[in-house]
Amino acid sequence: MLDKETREQILALIHQEVVPAVGCTEPMAVALCVARATEDLCRRPERISVWLSANMLKNAMGVGIPGTGMIGLPIAVALGAIVGKSEYQLEVIKDLTPETLEEGKRYIADDRIDIKLKPDTSEKLYIEVLCRAGDDTAKAVIAGSHTNFVYEERCGQVLLDKRQCMGQDDERAGLRLNLK
Repeated sequence: MLDKETREQILALIHQEVVPAVGCTEPMAVALCVARATEDLCRRPERISVWLSANMLKNAMGVGIPGTGMIGLPIAVALGAIVGKSEYQLEVIKDLTPETLEEGKRYIADDRIDIKLKPDTSEKLYIEVLCRAGDDTAKAVIAGSHTNFVYEERCGQVLLDKRQCMGQDDERAGLRLNLK
């Protein structure tokens, strides 16, 4: 039988690690980052550039996106811009409709999305998104955990900057379970 402290540690760890998501967490984290950059842009982006750590790219590229019948990051990126709401966290595209899916497919067909490897990061989980519309830009960065925004900017103005804390334990990553 586990003592009370160990049970509480286990429950806290489960609550930290298990969060609702629409499908696999990796592409939904990318969609979340796109949604936040789109919200910061205050309008629908004309172009979206995404840079991912090797681990994120590997884990997200071949994953099916629920409700779309499609596989891969391009549709997750497109839907993050079109229907995504960052307040939904990893359920970011839960408002998907047949119409917004068609819009997402057009984003892909119109070659508005660029997805690349971010070679100069040591973070296993790193997502950087730059959205452009006319002369306006917005950037969002998630690092360390699937919903941990560490940087945001709009038109060169910094809105959030926690990058100096990257690699350190954030509030979600800080919990560890020590069983005896």
